[in-house]
Amino acid sequence: MTDAALLQNLRARVLDETESLAGLLRACLVLGAVTGSENLRSWAGRELKGYADDEEVPSYRMQILPLYMDSVSGNYWSKGQSISPLQIPATLREHIPESMQFKQPVDELEQLAASSDDSLRIGSQGFPALAAMWSQELPMFQDVQALYWRVSTSTLAGMLGMVRTTLVEMVVDMTHDVPYDGLPTKSQVDSAVQVHVHGPGDHYQVTVGTNSGVIGQGAGSTQTQHAGVTPADLAQLIVKMRDALAEVTDPDDRSDVEQAIDDFEEAVSEDDPEPEKVQRRSRALNRIASAVGGAILVTAASEGTQAAIGAFGAAIG
Repeated sequence: MTDAALLQNLRARVLDETESLAGLLRACLVLGAVTGSENLRSWAGRELKGYADDEEVPSYRMQILPLYMDSVSGNYWSKGQSISPLQIPATLREHIPESMQFKQPVDELEQLAASSDDSLRIGSQGFPALAAMWSQELPMFQDVQALYWRVSTSTLAGMLGMVRTTLVEMVVDMTHDVPYDGLPTKSQVDSAVQVHVHGPGDHYQVTVGTNSGVIGQGAGSTQTQHAGVTPADLAQLIVKMRDALAEVTDPDDRSDVEQAIDDFEEAVSEDDPEPEKVQRRSRALNRIASAVGGAILVTAASEGTQAAIGAFGAAIG
């Protein structure tokens, strides 16, 4: 297969839902080698082999999950008790990670997503030590046996869907204005990976003098905003998310998604948006949308949160 045929083949396969995700990623490994893009090879390789312990994962592999506890109090045993981090002593609360980073290879994630169980127990390396320290602070005959998260198989499926969507978006961008029998340049490929995996890198500073639109900034405030993303753009994306709520037929699920959209809008509408808050609300919105929504809602949430992270991810006061 010639180099140009490799890209033609990837273009044709990437929109086929029956294509193996791992197979498409392996094609990206080859395309990265052909174009000289170490960024593409590195991303595809990590998705295939998993992320190392000291490596940060892309935002679509980070999930805010419910916390559970197994405990003993006298003769009473409690398993699978849902708890809030606020129930953990304040001195120990800092040991609770804000979110779970899924570092497994895509093949392993697919196996987990195909589990017959509705949800799976997921631990963290620090949880056993935290449970032991908490137990030491409890009265006699009380003990925290285990702390853990639970993740739904639909959330895992949604995460894999985000990997596939990210791949589609990269292929679209890297082949823009490239002849069908041609190849993108290294810079085109690197740029596509940067934008869709690591977040937009080109920012400019703007000063907002008014507070117009659904998403506004306080008069005179200054922020770093991703080129091409305006408050009006974000407002339109939020409207798109709300329109997509019609896909969610279950009233409780629809209420959860609507609340996540409200929380997200509140975070990006503050006079001085906090980057961490925007990212946290974005992850929560993506997680809920992926778990209960259809294709339109998942896409709208992804576009909106990526734009927000690009616009406010490096905000300054």
